Amino acid sequence: MPKLIKLVTGKIDGMETTLSLFQDSIKFTYGEEVYVFDLEGRPIFMYFNNMLYERGLSGEIIEKKWISFKPHRRYIRRVQDEKRKREILRYTYKRIEEILDKLGYNGGGNLKEILNEDRITQLYIEERVFREIYRPISILPPDQYLSLVFQPLEGCPYNKCSFCTFYRDREFRYKSLEEFREHVEKVVNFLGKGILIRRKVFLADANALFAETNQLINYIKIINEYLDRDMIEGIYSFSDYFTVYKSIEDLRRLKNEGYKRVYIGLESGSDNILRILSKPGPATRSVELVRRLKEAGISVGVIILIGAGGREYYEEHVRKTLEVINSMPLDERDIIYFSKLKIREDSEYLKISREYGLTEMDDAEMNKQIEDIRKGIKLRRQPIQAIYDIDETIY
Repeated sequence: MPKLIKLVTGKIDGMETTLSLFQDSIKFTYGEEVYVFDLEGRPIFMYFNNMLYERGLSGEIIEKKWISFKPHRRYIRRVQDEKRKREILRYTYKRIEEILDKLGYNGGGNLKEILNEDRITQLYIEERVFREIYRPISILPPDQYLSLVFQPLEGCPYNKCSFCTFYRDREFRYKSLEEFREHVEKVVNFLGKGILIRRKVFLADANALFAETNQLINYIKIINEYLDRDMIEGIYSFSDYFTVYKSIEDLRRLKNEGYKRVYIGLESGSDNILRILSKPGPATRSVELVRRLKEAGISVGVIILIGAGGREYYEEHVRKTLEVINSMPLDERDIIYFSKLKIREDSEYLKISREYGLTEMDDAEMNKQIEDIRKGIKLRRQPIQAIYDIDETIY
């Protein structure tokens, strides 16, 4: 829990209002409105007019709200219109200027200098800098949206899954150690004091564990040259289970370097469905990777692709996936993510599903499939279970 440095409270127009200055962030509340910034004055969360806005370092803004809880229905949209983005930012900074003035805040932390409308111009400059430092951060696990992302590897070494279009725009490659050091330095300088709110390190892109262990450790050592290791909660990355083989000894070395969790796209326990997904099997190979990771002391996030195989494979998907999940040595430190299949017009999956005569499941059917899998999980120690909506990815 971040340390609270200063708390200012008061009433503005009858609304309970607070300014909370933490060691890693700044938070304002005004009635039901909530605003959270990093220490460089970048907005991260903005809640007003019954809508939550999340902004990434890339400048992207997602707006979302709950429509109903029973059944669970949400509105979510990535804001594409630049005029609308600017309106959201202008409203935010004007509100904060108003709160600071009416609270009579004259404390330290140069808040008035970094939290005013002039900051918007700088945010647009930072968007261009972001694109110079990073290739697109196409996807992250939901618990990693506020991580510090580095890209020692670009793209995906397999890049043939029929449902995935995230890395079609780039060739897979490793960064040299010199190139990666330059990348890390640029990221750290770009974030400034804003780095303090990002306590996890995520190694992108699709499969950092594909790198040879010594090379991966060298990447981590470079990161440690620029960061206070005590500040970092852990290191995280994706891995597949069909190209990656790391011994328990290798994984223990990574654990000692700070590795905390690896995310694995199981997708389905059915080998028939994996063929439709153009993903190598058998699915049972994932159990061995999970076993080695757990024995090394690294937790896992297992991703299940809800709706894969359509209505025709509904029962097989549930049954076979449960067979695999219930064979894994998962516990309360692990996560099972349920990710609803999003069929893109440019994905190979759309073509294959038509060849197979598959019918797409609707949202209600996907929700039922999630519940069917939830009910069938019979692990002695229950992992966290959560929804993974890829449309929410933001960095």
